[in-house]
Amino acid sequence: MASLRPLGSFVTLMALTTGLGIGVTSLPAQAQQSIIETGGTIVPAESVHTFEGQAGQTVTIILESEDFDTVLSLQTVTGEEIAFNDDFGGSLNSRIVAELPTSGTYRVVARSYSGNGGDFNLVVRPATEYEVALAKADALSYEERYREAIAAYTAAIAIDPSQAVGYLGRAQATLSQVYLAQGDMIEGPEDIPALARRSVMADFEKAADLVEAEGDVNWANALREQAAFLQNVGEGN
Repeated sequence: MASLRPLGSFVTLMALTTGLGIGVTSLPAQAQQSIIETGGTIVPAESVHTFEGQAGQTVTIILESEDFDTVLSLQTVTGEEIAFNDDFGGSLNSRIVAELPTSGTYRVVARSYSGNGGDFNLVVRPATEYEVALAKADALSYEERYREAIAAYTAAIAIDPSQAVGYLGRAQATLSQVYLAQGDMIEGPEDIPALARRSVMADFEKAADLVEAEGDVNWANALREQAAFLQNVGEGN
């Protein structure tokens, strides 16, 4: 599913909106006799893969495609879902980092969100120390334990400072913590406390440098624009 870059509450602060134009074709006034008329469920294009895992093992599963929006599911051999991911790291690719509850066979289900097929790359491997730390931070943020999440993102960054997603996660957690603490008192970016604002700006700028080094100049420029916006509204505060 197409989505904005993972800037979380900051997108709300900037009041970004996207207009979608949808064309509708009218049906003819008099419907023709059906050639086929039926019902049922259409299952999106998918590919199922299995692997043997050990209880307590933490695995990383990555699904990438330039042809379609990926969706990833980790399941037991009986089809019970353990973990799910649609978009990761601001892209339409998918990533799961999960600890396996038992020893045995697991299913990895790779799907296309829209049902359109195409080429893809799927990797299942033991998780790195950084991936485990980042997954912990993401889980804390999801649970709205933002102070702990900020510390966990900082720990992940210390393990591997070359990954932009850690800085973006910390920026999002920082903004979310401000909202949690101040609620309706936040009417715009100018109401973000100076310390939090400087932290978010620094994380955006660092992430911009990293994604630009990877060739994503547009995203880098967008991050720098938002950092500059925060700086401008903060002048005099």
